[in-house]
Amino acid sequence: MKKSLIALAVIAAGFFAADQAEIAAGATFEAPDEAADKLIADGLAKPADQAAAKPTKVVKVRLLIASDHGKANDVRELPADLARTLVKSGEADDDKAAVAYAAALPQNQKKT
Repeated sequence: MKKSLIALAVIAAGFFAADQAEIAAGATFEAPDEAADKLIADGLAKPADQAAAKPTKVVKVRLLIASDHGKANDVRELPADLARTLVKSGEADDDKAAVAYAAALPQNQKKT
């Protein structure tokens, strides 16, 4: 089997196969499992599926209407793209003052 990898450094031609060309840093390529494991262990490559695992920016919003995300005046931390969509459609407000106001409401206080 083969694994899909991203080169973290230049990988010399012929490193894991006689006909393998030089691989530039940042390039996506496939390597046999054993060679892939060695490349990862040596810090020369990382699995390609890790590239998509970037942390998502989170934005605090005040919900203006009841929805799948909560009740009106709930404060939620949502992925930035979703927050932007909800703000644009009028379902949420990301203004700091609006979020602070809603955060002070009893429904957003931690229950002890």
